[in-house]
Amino acid sequence: MISFDIQLNRPEFSLSAKGEFDDGITAVFGPSGAGKSSLLNCLAGSIKPSDGSVTLGGTTLYSGSRGVWVSPEKRRIGTVYQDGALFPHLSVRKNIEFGWKLLQEDQRRLDPVEIADLLGLTYLLHRPPNELSGGERQRVAIARALATSPALLLLDEPLASLDAARRGSILNYLKRVHTEFNMPMIYVSHSVSEVVSIASSAMLLKDGVVKGFDRPSALLLGAASAGDEFESFDNILDGVIGDSTDHLTTVIVGDVNISTRHQNKNLGDRVVVSLGANQIILASSEPKNLSARNILKGIVSEIWSNTGKVFTEIDIGEKFIVELTENALNDLGIAVGQNVFLVFKSSSVDVYDA
Repeated sequence: MISFDIQLNRPEFSLSAKGEFDDGITAVFGPSGAGKSSLLNCLAGSIKPSDGSVTLGGTTLYSGSRGVWVSPEKRRIGTVYQDGALFPHLSVRKNIEFGWKLLQEDQRRLDPVEIADLLGLTYLLHRPPNELSGGERQRVAIARALATSPALLLLDEPLASLDAARRGSILNYLKRVHTEFNMPMIYVSHSVSEVVSIASSAMLLKDGVVKGFDRPSALLLGAASAGDEFESFDNILDGVIGDSTDHLTTVIVGDVNISTRHQNKNLGDRVVVSLGANQIILASSEPKNLSARNILKGIVSEIWSNTGKVFTEIDIGEKFIVELTENALNDLGIAVGQNVFLVFKSSSVDVYDA
């Protein structure tokens, strides 16, 4: 657990952030210039706050009033940045082992070979960074940070430069890392889709000030419907390939079967599914005689609405976010607790390797 009360006063920017993050995956979310990266840099120690305190697992890393300052290399905090920042002259193996070799033996909690295997890097260990794709470089950067056996992993916009396929895949890897290594994470992003997919809680920053702390869907979609300009939302879900025909493939997401375009994959392959919130039609009664292959029954669990844009969270065993207009919401008479049907085409579903 990390707690902080950070005051950062600079001519070009000020930050006032106070909070406590548990051992799950916590997102720090907000528009560009909100102070997300500054907060992470204060936690990591690359920026010294003007005043306040930072405590990790009961150890004080910084206290303005007591004059405590623990240098970055002694904080046991791993950091992954947007560009990965790998050592270009070292192989993947040597990049991963770099920080690990600097640790004393009694500090080495995680094995680099085990980390590389979990992140799907075993076959890349001999390669130099310039022979890797963007997604592979980010996985190596994550592995290198983990190999230092950190007590906390900070991720600063780690997927911002990647396409949708790579983003979904690495989100899947990060969730596995959290589960396998019991690794607390703070995940900085301006992407609603990433935050809702990976985080158990979220802090909203705007203009250097904390605006809220809540469940990701409630906090972020509430902010979006209140008029904050965020990107369009994609539901990003883990799935497994089921049966296929010549034209369609079933992807099993939890207890839900989703029909997609035919996938050249094998039964049981793990995949990531992406479905835009604005690609789903919401119906108050079961529709008949439609060309859409997916008609799924669920219950409205939450609604966030303001003038114009509305988001609803629908529970069908898995949680789906649906975007619609306020007029449509009113015309359909949609309310929390109501049974509804999600309708979407198989062609609207994107499927990526996990």
